[in-house]
Amino acid sequence: MSSATTAFRDRKVLFFVLLLVLAGNIIALVSYRTFYDERLRALVSEKESLEKKRDDTRRRAEKAEAQEQKLFETQEALTAFFSETLGERKERIAPLLEEVYATSRAAGLRPDAISYTSMDEPGTDSLTMTFSVAGPYRDAKRLLYGLERSKRFIVVEEVGLTGGEEADPDSVRISITVTNYFRPGSLRPIRTVRDPRSAAKGRVAAPAPRGSSAR
Repeated sequence: MSSATTAFRDRKVLFFVLLLVLAGNIIALVSYRTFYDERLRALVSEKESLEKKRDDTRRRAEKAEAQEQKLFETQEALTAFFSETLGERKERIAPLLEEVYATSRAAGLRPDAISYTSMDEPGTDSLTMTFSVAGPYRDAKRLLYGLERSKRFIVVEEVGLTGGEEADPDSVRISITVTNYFRPGSLRPIRTVRDPRSAAKGRVAAPAPRGSSAR
């Protein structure tokens, strides 16, 4: 036998081992690539799911912030209405009468004696006033217009009109009944809402003292 044949026979075991190692490496490489592709797809899918959840959470947060802002604006409007427009009876009676007389004088009229009817029931606190004025029709219209424009909660309940006399056909006599509403004493305090605009600037409302009850 030739020396080449003898050398190949002696090394065939080594060649076989090398082939096995190469085949194992190929199988490991293919398995790793398959695992890597599957893992990559899973990570991409998880990333897309997390981004969707993030976007949904952001939209809900923006919606909640808008609702909180609307709630705060409503609270401000209610506070202004009850405090500035209605106010408490004991603080508003005198200014109310002054306004009625001032509005009448501005229209060139002067009311007769004013009669009063008061109502103070749970949820309602009002004062009804009835008075008469006499003068030109245009002045009577100005008076009604002035009362309706009042910043107070004045409601014109009833108007009675009597025509003028032959000597002065433009003159009329008008009977007016108006009701002014006040803030009821039994009204529960308006719940305080945190201003979201202050929170956006980094100002956080101080916590309520321990033991105090929320309104």
